Amino acid sequence: MKTYLAFDIGGTKLKYALINNQGQMLKKYSEDTVKTSQADFLNRFNEIIQNFKTQISGIGISVPGKVDTKNQKISFGGSLPFLDGVSFNDSLDTQLPIFVENDAKSATLAEMWQGSLSNISNGVMLVLGTAIGSGIVLNHQLVYGSNQQAGEVSFMSYGQFDKEHLMGGKSSAVALIQDIAQHYQLDNIDDGPKVFELITNNKTYAVKQFREFCRNVALLIHNMQTVLDVDCYVIGGGISRQKIVVAGINQAFDDLRSENDFVNNTLMKPQIVSSKLYNEANLFGAVSRFEMNFNQTQDFKKVGNI
Repeated sequence: MKTYLAFDIGGTKLKYALINNQGQMLKKYSEDTVKTSQADFLNRFNEIIQNFKTQISGIGISVPGKVDTKNQKISFGGSLPFLDGVSFNDSLDTQLPIFVENDAKSATLAEMWQGSLSNISNGVMLVLGTAIGSGIVLNHQLVYGSNQQAGEVSFMSYGQFDKEHLMGGKSSAVALIQDIAQHYQLDNIDDGPKVFELITNNKTYAVKQFREFCRNVALLIHNMQTVLDVDCYVIGGGISRQKIVVAGINQAFDDLRSENDFVNNTLMKPQIVSSKLYNEANLFGAVSRFEMNFNQTQDFKKVGNI
């Protein structure tokens, strides 16, 4: 039985877990992300690895930003700009194999390994959070594109090209929750459960904003489907735990198609389903390649032969 150490680097929290090769999470941890400097961040990372080094066979890391598939070097870094240019292969004090992946693609790999995409040849993962992340799967292979930017759907235009009309803003789950919370003057503007309580209790403004959010996601799915023609769209992120989210997106998608008989009668409707791994998808995805025979990057084949 092999055990891997998985990391999910977030702007607020650093999550890490021990996951075995059967896809079982043995132990999960969470702490504040060190943001004082790159050196401090890497020092803490190395401390954690040293605590588990005798127990693990490999290290998987889910990161914000773009990851070069050849050398696993990070470009940009979302809310952690000091990650720009970091190569964990060069920066970590370990001889263990390391796999680094973009967070949305990690979530996609997790669903391919043991989630809603496990039996799907052609599908899309949509991670609803601060913006909207995506992973595209064709012929059961994760698509990276020429510049490792395939699936960056947050940059799709919603009619105009300013920031407010890009899909990342129009389909932001965080913005939805904060907007409704502020309208109803909640003490905590990030109180998702309370916001969804308002929605399920049919509070007028909450329902209106939620329906608009679902319509925006449905429109994104429609636009992607005209190009990709996949079987399934998996809705991920913490918000996907709320059953009304996938139900609302499905209803909005049906409503969109009902507005145009030509579209409705020509294009097959894909499945729109919930993630099975929710917020833990990034952790599972970070180590999934150790157990999945993808061999899509030369560098991972070199370091990941365990």
